[in-house]
This record gives sequence, C-alpha cells and structure tokens, in this order.
Amino acid sequence: MPANELKPTLADWLESGEYLPEFMRDFHDQKDVFKAMHHIIKNADENGNARDGHIYVVDTFLWYMARCGYTLQRSRKQVEFRDMEGDIDKMKKDVYSAFSKLVEAQHG
Repeated sequence: MPANELKPTLADWLESGEYLPEFMRDFHDQKDVFKAMHHIIKNADENGNARDGHIYVVDTFLWYMARCGYTLQRSRKQVEFRDMEGDIDKMKKDVYSAFSKLVEAQHG
C-alpha cells in the first residue's frame, strides 16, 4: 500500500455498507427482502412488522455484528435453498395484482 493511502478504518468500512451482501446494500432492495419475507412467512407479523424488522436487523443487528467482525454470507451447504429473487418477484406480483383488483373495483 503506498504511503499516501490510508488504511481504511472500521468506521469507514461500516459506513460503506460493504459488510452487507451486495444484494442488500441498497435500501430499496433491503425493503424488498423484508417485504418478501413477511409475504412468504405467514406468521411473520406475529414477531413484528417488516419495517421494524428491517430497521432492527440491518441498522442495528448486522451493523453490530460487523463491528465485531462477523458478516452475513450465503451458506455453502449442499441443500436445496429457496430462491430469494423468486420470493421477491412473487411478493411484487401479488401486491401488484391486489392493487390492480382494488383499483378496478373502485373504478369498475
């Protein structure tokens, strides 16, 4: 490393969001993950709503874990996992469909 380049600090790394998986570094993508999770897991709201869960998990839990040296990573276990993108797409499709039906019923 050249002498004029400063080694990044823990604060720099946390501020960058690089401790999060790439697909979760954008706020809107994070929202989609939590909305999909609450859409797929039928009793998820019994443990709090998607917004509060999003804030706690991303802004508090994962940030604190990263501060202590831990990061979230995809498992290498050779089992068949759910497709998160598929879950997100299904949630968006279902929400769009419900909204379309509501608009159609009001303006029908």
